[in-house]
Amino acid sequence: MSKSLAGILALVLCFPFSFGQDKSKKAYELIYEDIQVLKKQLFVLEEKLDRNAADIESLKNQVRDLQSLLKLLQADQGNVQDSIKNVPSQYQFLLDKIEQVNLLLAKISEDLLTMKGGPAPAAVPGQEAKGKAAPVEKKPTEQKAELPSAEQKPRVVPSTSLSPQEVYNTAYSDYLKGNFDLAIDGFKIYRDNFPDSPLADNALYWIGECFFSQRKFSEAIDEFNDLILDYPQGDKIAAAYLKKGLSLAELRRKDEALVVFKLLLSKYPLEEEARIAQEKIKELSVK
Repeated sequence: MSKSLAGILALVLCFPFSFGQDKSKKAYELIYEDIQVLKKQLFVLEEKLDRNAADIESLKNQVRDLQSLLKLLQADQGNVQDSIKNVPSQYQFLLDKIEQVNLLLAKISEDLLTMKGGPAPAAVPGQEAKGKAAPVEKKPTEQKAELPSAEQKPRVVPSTSLSPQEVYNTAYSDYLKGNFDLAIDGFKIYRDNFPDSPLADNALYWIGECFFSQRKFSEAIDEFNDLILDYPQGDKIAAAYLKKGLSLAELRRKDEALVVFKLLLSKYPLEEEARIAQEKIKELSVK
């Protein structure tokens, strides 16, 4: 009886100990499993860090390439800006050259018209027309010495003791009073004595205006042509173009007038003279 009781007691005492061992074993297994899971996660993180490092290095290379490209673009942009700055001056130079060619063509046309309406050409020596006697040549002793014309004489520039402003104001006052011949002489004296004055181009313009007021349109055109050629940057250029076109229209040279009015529109579209030129273009186009 006592032996069986001792065995039962020993069994009861061993059971809690074995139960405690099983419980500790399961705790270790769980901890081990957790450690393995953490190791796997750490490995995945290391792989991601490696990939991110590679991506970062690739981005750095791309940034360096973009910086190099940006420097090249900035250099190209500077060259383009320099080229753009040169465009207006080149464009203005071309316009001036075109205008000079137009003026030369206009003068050539005038010369051709003068030649057509001038005296017939002299007969060639040795040739005779049918039914007419050959012209008798004058002997050298019979020919009179040709005197120099007034145009061939050197023009004497009259001197003046007045100041440039006084000469200019006097001539302009004569223009306003309708004394156009006196005004022309005054403005010519101003230009001859003070060619470098800031108002030299204005004096030339008012000479053309005086001729225009006298309805001497051919003379006015010559003055306006000189102004356009000699002072392309003057403040009277747009007005000179307009009055030149009006003078051509008065001479019934419609095609030439239209060319001048259109050139005025293209070069000075914002000036008041451009508006008047537009009206004259419509008016001449209807005729």
